[in-house]
Amino acid sequence: MRPVFQSVLDLGLRDAGVRNEPRRLGAYFGKRSVPLIALAVVFAVVPCAILRRLGADAPVLLAFVLAWTAVVLALILRTVKRAPVAVVRLTAERGLSPLAWLVIAPSALLVPMVLLTRPALLLPAVALLATTVVALWRGRRRVPDLLRTLRSWLASDETVLGDGLGVVPGMRGQGALRLVVATERRLLVAAPAAPLPVLDLRYAAIRRFGIEWTHRGRLGKLSLVAGDETFALRAIAPANLLSIARVLQAQGVTADDPELVPDAERAWAEALGRAAEQPRLVSRAGMRTRDFDQGLWLLLALCAVVFYVNPFGIGLGSARDAVPMLMAVPVLGAISGYVSGTRSSLAYLVPLNLLVAPAFFFADAGVVLGLMVIVSALATVGLWIGSALRQAPAGEEPRAARGSLRDAVSGAALVRISGVLLALIVGLVGATAAAGFELTDLRLAVEQGTATKLPVDGRSNLNGGAASLTYTPGPGLHELVTDEQPLSGPYDGARWELRSSFTKGYNVITLGHYIVTPPLDSPAAVAVFLAEKDSAHSRLAGRPVTHSERVVDGRRGYVWDHGSPRGIGYFAAWFPQRVHSVRVECIAKTEAPRFKRLCAQAMGSLKFTG
Repeated sequence: MRPVFQSVLDLGLRDAGVRNEPRRLGAYFGKRSVPLIALAVVFAVVPCAILRRLGADAPVLLAFVLAWTAVVLALILRTVKRAPVAVVRLTAERGLSPLAWLVIAPSALLVPMVLLTRPALLLPAVALLATTVVALWRGRRRVPDLLRTLRSWLASDETVLGDGLGVVPGMRGQGALRLVVATERRLLVAAPAAPLPVLDLRYAAIRRFGIEWTHRGRLGKLSLVAGDETFALRAIAPANLLSIARVLQAQGVTADDPELVPDAERAWAEALGRAAEQPRLVSRAGMRTRDFDQGLWLLLALCAVVFYVNPFGIGLGSARDAVPMLMAVPVLGAISGYVSGTRSSLAYLVPLNLLVAPAFFFADAGVVLGLMVIVSALATVGLWIGSALRQAPAGEEPRAARGSLRDAVSGAALVRISGVLLALIVGLVGATAAAGFELTDLRLAVEQGTATKLPVDGRSNLNGGAASLTYTPGPGLHELVTDEQPLSGPYDGARWELRSSFTKGYNVITLGHYIVTPPLDSPAAVAVFLAEKDSAHSRLAGRPVTHSERVVDGRRGYVWDHGSPRGIGYFAAWFPQRVHSVRVECIAKTEAPRFKRLCAQAMGSLKFTG
């Protein structure tokens, strides 16, 4: 077993051979946190949304939670194992290292959580935290006092070459602690409250020594044979144990296994060089290759098709299902990351989010921002995996001439331009929200300006005449008629609308005529149609929603009446037929009382002509 060098204990007696570099540590853990945060979003949001939609029960959700926990632990262990060596400083002057308090600081958040929520399940964790704090506080001066005592035993010209803290095997409590110091003359072992050294041995008196790595190489054990006696210490930091073993071997003391010390020396050299040349998360050199450009163009092209122009009814925008689109994002990210051949493809997240930005004109700003977070997390996982599968040869291609087409459409240029545009759009969203205006109102204004306008005369004018209704005219109302692209026959998708002004948001009553495919010509086909509508309205409501039945003008209909987490009221009544199906829909937000009254009038006056 080889030792694992993750930290070194600096007791202030010698040069530990390494020092902390906060910038390097911050860059390392910051880079490693990117996939962890992305996976957190993926496992916390996406599976739950999909499984809830599919009706998964609690055991399946629990399996995903356990899988997420296992992934997190694996990433944490991998991150810590490959991290640069950290220095834990504990001297006679400083006392307990601030690192110890830094480790338990996040756990201190349990205290306000308990005070605010008072859950009994957190009480054992709080008790454990309190015990840890008390133990650290009581022992804060133990090692500094021991260091001051040992310093008084050293000669003024005696140099410390190796040191460490260990515990006597089989002993418990404060008395088990030992401080080991190896100078160029002798080896000293001190214990708390002991007036004299426990051991004060010249190297000639030590017959042999042995080292052993325990706890998968994260701790070490030292054994000494002097005369007829054997002394042992365990739980020594590997870097400190190596410093002691190095001195013993240099002084001619025989090692039980002579190869262990050189092998540990090589592992220490590898640890010191670990992460010394960590590549940047996103490097300019990686962004100036043809593979990087091709990967970005491919991602934007594929995502544009999936988000907006596909004929499958999935993607971003009104009346589209975003969940299947989300499942495609990591796959497209993996393909593009593989084509790019570099982890710098994570910069694709900027233009990808710009591609999501048009959704601000179709949905609430908060929903779109949340969608950007989820899309970014999914794309990060895909890009990370794809770039790991294919590492293109390092090297930077010559930059294209400024002003040339190649320079204008290069990946780096697209990322910069996308970043500026994305910042402007997000700033515009924030400014309009502060002014009480939403970007969705602009889409409503365009629709209201381009649709066929009718006089507000108190009656509907549905193309095809499949049904009609009446309402009470009033100020601020607008009648519109739209005829969507025919799908299955004449007037399929024809819709009459009664709206408020676009400045009031989306308040609308619609009367629509549809030729549903496949035809609703059997009870089984109607059951499938209703199940799909139940699922769609459940997504709008954020909870399970089912339909009720109502007979209007002699025709059986199915009604969904619910709100949404964003305060929008939805009412939909479908009257399915083998050919000509009719829908009445009411959506109310800012003028909910008025449009609920108009909706009741519409349903009370609804008449069918065929």
